[in-house]
Amino acid sequence: MYREKMGFTTGEFARLCGVKKHTLFHYDAIGIFSPALRGENGYRYYAPAQMETFNVIAALKELGVPLAEIRAYLDRRSPAELLALLEREQAALTRKLLRLGHIRRLMGRKAELTRQAMAVVPGRVETEEQPERWYVVTPAAGITDQERFVRVMARHLEYCAAHGVDSPYALGTLMPTDAARRGDWDGYVSCCTQVDVPPEGAELFTAPAGRYLTYCHAGSFDTVREGYVRLLAYADAHALTPGPWVLEDVLLDELCCKGYEQYLLKLSVPILDEI
Repeated sequence: MYREKMGFTTGEFARLCGVKKHTLFHYDAIGIFSPALRGENGYRYYAPAQMETFNVIAALKELGVPLAEIRAYLDRRSPAELLALLEREQAALTRKLLRLGHIRRLMGRKAELTRQAMAVVPGRVETEEQPERWYVVTPAAGITDQERFVRVMARHLEYCAAHGVDSPYALGTLMPTDAARRGDWDGYVSCCTQVDVPPEGAELFTAPAGRYLTYCHAGSFDTVREGYVRLLAYADAHALTPGPWVLEDVLLDELCCKGYEQYLLKLSVPILDEI
């Protein structure tokens, strides 16, 4: 209860501000925010006018402004200093909100893709209509060798970062159909990352809209080759002409699976024509 001549006790002021008493004790100890007066009994008392000051301090702290910086401002406070501080933090908050909005959209898209992947029944060759898709690509020859795989993936990730690629899709690869037919599992030609919006200036591979033969493989990269065999065998058995490349997309990876053997990989090859 407010005492007209004394003010709010620490507990009362803390409840009004939505913080713990320890926070007020700490701020007093480091010289950021002190009570308006102290009683003869040593009790701290806060004035109503201090509420606005505390709310600004709390807001700045919430924005990540260090306590030392807040204290430095309070030591030199003035209307001009306050205006400069508020304008600077408002600009920083605008940038942060834009970034958080992007992260929110990214997380929403990742959740949508994960739900779609969870509904997949692996082990079946199917035909499906697919929309046009874009992939940021980098060369990836010889990625079945573990040492080269690490180097290739590092270069790809660096390339994506340099071009501002922030994608909800996992890494994928591009395999020539002829190499898969020969069983040349060193035949991969590109690492690729699918994007919903093509980034400016990046090397892109475009998978055109149309009919595709697909196969979803539950397992590791080491066993996905059986998926290629089944995919191409199905094309031959049904007199379908596969396109010149097979996209290998990772639908579920280390983010939600414990170990490579639990991955979900999707192979997609365009159907050129039907005989």
